[in-house]
Amino acid sequence: MVIKMASDEKKTEFIYHEVKKSKKLIEWEKEYPPKYWEYRKKWEENPKKRIVGDFPIHLDLESTRKCNLRCPMCPRTIKLERGELEEGDMDFRLYKKVIDEGSENGLYSVKLNLLGEPLCCKDLPKMIKYAKKKRIIDVMINTNGVLLTEDMSKKLIDAGLDKLFISFDSPTKKIYESIRIGAKFENVLENVKTLVKIRDENNLRYPITRVSMVLMKENKNELPKFIKLWAPIVDIVAYEDYIDYNVDYGTPQLMDKESRRTTRLLGRPDFLCSQLYQRLAVLYNGKIGLCCEDYDAECELGDAWVDSIKKVWTGKKLQMIRGLHARGQWYKVPRCKKCPEPYMQQTIWDVSKDL
Repeated sequence: MVIKMASDEKKTEFIYHEVKKSKKLIEWEKEYPPKYWEYRKKWEENPKKRIVGDFPIHLDLESTRKCNLRCPMCPRTIKLERGELEEGDMDFRLYKKVIDEGSENGLYSVKLNLLGEPLCCKDLPKMIKYAKKKRIIDVMINTNGVLLTEDMSKKLIDAGLDKLFISFDSPTKKIYESIRIGAKFENVLENVKTLVKIRDENNLRYPITRVSMVLMKENKNELPKFIKLWAPIVDIVAYEDYIDYNVDYGTPQLMDKESRRTTRLLGRPDFLCSQLYQRLAVLYNGKIGLCCEDYDAECELGDAWVDSIKKVWTGKKLQMIRGLHARGQWYKVPRCKKCPEPYMQQTIWDVSKDL
């Protein structure tokens, strides 16, 4: 059996890398309320100290599973092409139930998407407004920006959105439109500029804007140009690591078609997922997912229509999963074994002779 490292890169987890932050935002951050810094402290410290808390710090609430684009690297597109995707919007009654429970139990933040594009959800401004009414300190969305019209920008600002994260994968029109299938480079660029202009003309600080790109072979050399394009426009410029969702992580792979050498990716033995101490996900249909990668709720933690988020968070099943991670046995959780994060720093085993 041959062992060799797949990469010399020292990546330890799938994260956003902020590469540019505006001076204006740095000044604004000095005036954030104590509750915000309490939230950020817990976000950093709870995983390190294995503090569970009585309730998740954050919830990913899937406002919709619909999307207007077909980006090739997106797990939603892959599911769609395989005929495995069901679409729908979250019922506002369900959303209200979850937010009400969160508000009563110290929930700090929500992100209103999982697999879908939140701007496809007609109730989105209403959802944002309700969360802010219930004193959720950090309400955010990820968007491709295509539907970010002037009217929508005004609605998001009026509703009280705290953070707007825009995915924009190249500073070059041709490459961008080859990745963001269905989007127009100039339109999305202008959409973001318009939102920032409306915000600034009204002397508002929110929403904080961040634009990020997924670094892939098509765009890996474009980061400096990307920063130059976006730094004068938004508050934060970032990039994220590429994940190949066509790979079945944790199972044997045919890695080399010519030699037909079969290999298995081995995850890091010291991996302990921080999300187990930070967040849960609620799908559009109410199913409760383990994390933002458990977008089909494979762990079967519960149903938010009938179950308490608090009971799920502190329940025996999730405690068992945390225990397995703490003992270095994350791979015994079927969904965690398939998650790309433990494999971001990979070892490849040649298992041809074993199969």
